[in-house]
Amino acid sequence: MEANDLSVLKKPLNKYIDHTLLRPDASILEFQQLLEEAVKYDFATVCVSPHLALSAKKAFEGFDLDIKICTVVGFPHGNLPAPLKVQEIEYFGSLGVDEIDFVINVGLLKSELFDNFQAEMRAIDQLCTKHKVVSKCIVETCYLTEDEKTFMYKVLSEHTNIDYIKTSTGYGSTGAQLNDVMKWNAKRQEEIAREEGDLLDLNEVSVIRTKPPLKIKAAGGIRDLETALKFIACGADRLGMSASVQVMEEYNVLSGASTEGDYQTTVSKPQKK
Repeated sequence: MEANDLSVLKKPLNKYIDHTLLRPDASILEFQQLLEEAVKYDFATVCVSPHLALSAKKAFEGFDLDIKICTVVGFPHGNLPAPLKVQEIEYFGSLGVDEIDFVINVGLLKSELFDNFQAEMRAIDQLCTKHKVVSKCIVETCYLTEDEKTFMYKVLSEHTNIDYIKTSTGYGSTGAQLNDVMKWNAKRQEEIAREEGDLLDLNEVSVIRTKPPLKIKAAGGIRDLETALKFIACGADRLGMSASVQVMEEYNVLSGASTEGDYQTTVSKPQKK
């Protein structure tokens, strides 16, 4: 694709973006600024640290906004005991958080403790479905082999109702890679023949997907418009980034939109319902 090719967009750019603030040293002032930016640019979600998730939800209550509240579970390492991870999801789901990005236990996968791994995935899947939470499974690709990346896609896409496979936390050794998104998108377009020697006998997994095809979220290292558009062209449905405002301003210049947000219907100040 040509650099900054806007024709790859299937929806407004802002609606691809999870506007993210997950730094451990982030202040309340930065959090408030994040919310103001989210309203101005009408992002898909604000993705915030767990202790701020309910404050974000409360801040948007009563306003006519199409901005969802997202938080993280088991972040960034994914190695919480499964019951604690499940409790976190139950807590946020029951209190109305819209979307949850959770991190897999990479150690279980690497240790081939598939029964434990499968039980955790099932419990998370069931809870997110129960609370109608959009679920995003962070597989942290920087730690996985190519076979493990393929395995994770197959498990999620064929045998769970988890909504998204997500590349990275942004705290691993590398962030999102175009090649991973491209390969997952290719798998999404075709039936993958099951090969001998898969990591897990998927025929033994009882949950069969009933939701639409697995979506893809790319996160980690997306800091400019050109990179964002490349990931979208490769098949990303959602982008996690902290440089969202910079990317949108680049987009405004390129597309001729004003900084007040020609790409949205409601700008700057939210309206009461």
